[in-house]
Amino acid sequence: MAMKGRIVLGVIGVLVAGALVLAMTVLGVPVEFAISWLLILTGVVLATRHSFIDEGSVWPPEPPTALLPGSDVSRLAWSLNPRTGVAGHVIVGRVERMLRRRLAHHGLELDDPAQAAQIDALIGPGIRDVFSRREVRRRDLEQVLDAIERIPQDDTGTARQER
Repeated sequence: MAMKGRIVLGVIGVLVAGALVLAMTVLGVPVEFAISWLLILTGVVLATRHSFIDEGSVWPPEPPTALLPGSDVSRLAWSLNPRTGVAGHVIVGRVERMLRRRLAHHGLELDDPAQAAQIDALIGPGIRDVFSRREVRRRDLEQVLDAIERIPQDDTGTARQER
């Protein structure tokens, strides 16, 4: 479409130039003089045509921004402070959701005090208390992940629900 527009614009320019040369020669201007002034006018128009055609652009154009996809693994890794060993809220929330989902497969709710004994028997004592602490450390999360792995899985129900 843009190429067709340029061709049409070029044809119109040639027709206008021919009409101007013809008009000047009818008025008594020598043909060489009319053509030279037409070439000067064409040079000025071509030199400034950017501002005539595209007035909305900004110069210099902004460099294209590359969208770098982040990964959950990198976000989780940055959520652990290697110096202090304190885990950030991102990874703590992720591990807590994993535990809740695994307990839900067994019909248990992590926050239900009536089911606390069943949950402690399934995952071990003290694991539930990790998420109520102000600071959760890396070793605490490792204990929770180990407890999640110890929870027996129902292979048929789990496979259907994870799809």
